[in-house]
Amino acid sequence: MELSLPRNRLRRFLVLPGWICGFISAGLTSTALAQAPPDLNALVVNWAMGQYASPIFCEINGQLIRGVRRVLLKPHQTFGRPVNLEVHFIDLQPDEATRCVNSIGKSQPNILGKIRMQIPGNPHPETAKRDFKRRLKRDKSFDLEIVDGRLKLQEVAIPTPSAKVENFRGGQATLGPAMPATDAARELALFKSQRKMVLTLKSPGGTLIELPLFLREEAGP
Repeated sequence: MELSLPRNRLRRFLVLPGWICGFISAGLTSTALAQAPPDLNALVVNWAMGQYASPIFCEINGQLIRGVRRVLLKPHQTFGRPVNLEVHFIDLQPDEATRCVNSIGKSQPNILGKIRMQIPGNPHPETAKRDFKRRLKRDKSFDLEIVDGRLKLQEVAIPTPSAKVENFRGGQATLGPAMPATDAARELALFKSQRKMVLTLKSPGGTLIELPLFLREEAGP
């Protein structure tokens, strides 16, 4: 878990190196997308990709401390197939935390693993730009199908309980901007970012994950 507030606690609970390993630079991802067909999937991936964080509170030594979980959105290209949006959940590394919750007090697990998702069906490349603008304006989000991936859901507690591994293949996802006057917008209000989103994942087994996300920048709250 990377702790962002208050500042005087940052030195004590800095993120471990595992948080930052394996990130792909924006230049590399842009190059990958430039080689992909300019269909609706490519436009959605290009719009969404980046290094994001989601607010979380974890209890350490009896005190709730604000932190963030890191989520990486990047392209995944397979030759001859539409580019997918890969969602990579980075280990919280909660260490001595006895529980983690969101802003309304709902228990939040440590999430590890990757999933891949795409626009369902066969979007026409010739109408991709128009379809992208229309869906974003009309629906305020994009509905995607999860084509592959399992996530390890680990309850944060001491002692650490057994983890649950959930298969999300065949599930549904929604990704869109955090709209004003919503719970997500209020939860993200303290964070300076040029992009704030909401990611919702639902597995075929009914497991639901909903995370407000903000694009990480050098400046912070």
